[in-house]
Amino acid sequence: MRPGPILALVLTFQTSSGSVFESDLWPGEGRPVFAAAASELRLHEVPSRSARIASTLAVSAGQRVTFDSTRYVTTVPGRLRVLAETVVTGRLLGTVRRLSIDDYYSGRFAPGKVAVSVGQDIEYLQYRAEGTCFVRVVNEVIDADPCPAQDSQHFRTDTQPVVEWWIHLVGDRAGWIEVRETTVRQVDREF
Repeated sequence: MRPGPILALVLTFQTSSGSVFESDLWPGEGRPVFAAAASELRLHEVPSRSARIASTLAVSAGQRVTFDSTRYVTTVPGRLRVLAETVVTGRLLGTVRRLSIDDYYSGRFAPGKVAVSVGQDIEYLQYRAEGTCFVRVVNEVIDADPCPAQDSQHFRTDTQPVVEWWIHLVGDRAGWIEVRETTVRQVDREF
């Protein structure tokens, strides 16, 4: 099922400024665990570098922080070049710009195949987990399994996607913070 024009318009306005694709998922397997890399964390109202600072949280460097949601934002898609005719397989997500966690796990997206031709460029949006990724072929976003970036026989990775990883911190103060070496770092994964 593809979103209708009104839903597509709503999804467009729910994305952060400067993004080409967003998901409410984190990359990789297991639930990430984060710790503060600074003693003061500036929390944004929304997951965007240009967003207003909602509050400041005083913490100890190395202190674990709690989050209740995540946003993985692609600001510049990577490029995959098709080297030999083949198909990209996976779940067909449609023309979405933002994929919620509820939609991802809803079961409403059908598996399918999209044929690609020699010389065609494919947008590499995000690595997902366990050898899968999000790609866009023409306007169709695909939860590709396997990820074409891992198939050097049929695809060449010209550029990697540029992504921002945001988490929504909760506790005494709440707000969004970008995962970076200078803010919060992933220190573990829980399985």
